[in-house]
Amino acid sequence: MKSCLFRNIIYTLILLGAGCASHQEVTKADSRISNLERRGSDVDKSRDQFQLRMEDFRKSQIEKEQQLRSQYAELYATVDRLQEQIQLLQGKIEEKEYRQKNMLSGDTGDSVEAKIANLEQSSLAIKERLLRIEEYLALDGAAKKATSAKAVPEKPPAKDKVETPPAKEMAENELYAKAKQDFDNGELDVARSGFQEFIKRYPKSAIADSAQFWVGEIYYRQKWYEKAILEYQKVIENYPKGNKVQASLLKQGFSFFNLGDKSNARLILKELINKYPSSNEAKIAKQKLEGS
Repeated sequence: MKSCLFRNIIYTLILLGAGCASHQEVTKADSRISNLERRGSDVDKSRDQFQLRMEDFRKSQIEKEQQLRSQYAELYATVDRLQEQIQLLQGKIEEKEYRQKNMLSGDTGDSVEAKIANLEQSSLAIKERLLRIEEYLALDGAAKKATSAKAVPEKPPAKDKVETPPAKEMAENELYAKAKQDFDNGELDVARSGFQEFIKRYPKSAIADSAQFWVGEIYYRQKWYEKAILEYQKVIENYPKGNKVQASLLKQGFSFFNLGDKSNARLILKELINKYPSSNEAKIAKQKLEGS
């Protein structure tokens, strides 16, 4: 209905402008209108296809996160079991020490001391294994419990690390500047926490889109491309009028390329070129498409 109305308007304009249009001119106008309608239909199909792919991608990420939670739960259980073993070994060591003190004076106690030494070595080996698991999981609370044992001395705090002041004491610009400084210094996990706190406290800030972009950029630098794609998508959806949309589309395309998904990568880069043809990001996208 709309296309017929549009054709009628075009025909009327041609008749009013030229007085009398030839059949050939009307045919050309009708052909141009048909081409425009086809292009519009193709754009709608591409957009719908991309939205479906993004939804599938989100679902796959949710499944992966559930698997990770299950793995973490198993590792936590392993840590608990190791801690129980440590406590049992410590009890045996104390029992042996008590027996040694109450032994007859004629008994040299060499065999008892050897057994105690073996138990201590076994205990240390288990504690070292526990510490490696805790370091891998970054379990700060469990690490403090393990390092509090007598056989394992507590490591002194690093001198080159400066304590970060509480985020609630920092103003808007100060909080953003601190997170950006951490990013520039390579403290990516600290910077991500700072930017996420900024977005949580100041979602309507003029630089909230930049903070969200840097969250995606941190995941990209850490080569966690799936998370980076989702964080870049938040920039596109939550801050469509911001100046980070072009960069987010570009890095989204690059992330899909790094994951080996060239189909989605090309689709996003083409969308970037169509929407922002004069941007620097569009030029980079063209070079990427030509070289891939």
